[in-house]
Amino acid sequence: MLTQVELVRLADFMLEVVECDAGFEEDEFCCIFEGHRLYVERYLSHYRIEVSHEDDVIELPRH
Repeated sequence: MLTQVELVRLADFMLEVVECDAGFEEDEFCCIFEGHRLYVERYLSHYRIEVSHEDDVIELPRH
């Protein structure tokens, strides 16, 4: 489970890197964030993010 501070940094990462980098054009992709493997699904209104192999699922709104 990500800490509150990591969640804030993850939200910044999604906005500043994923939304702007052509390497993340697909609607489904995996990436590494601060040592955590993320599986990301992009929707019009939000991201659905599975963290590592845990059952933790995070939904972050898209700006």
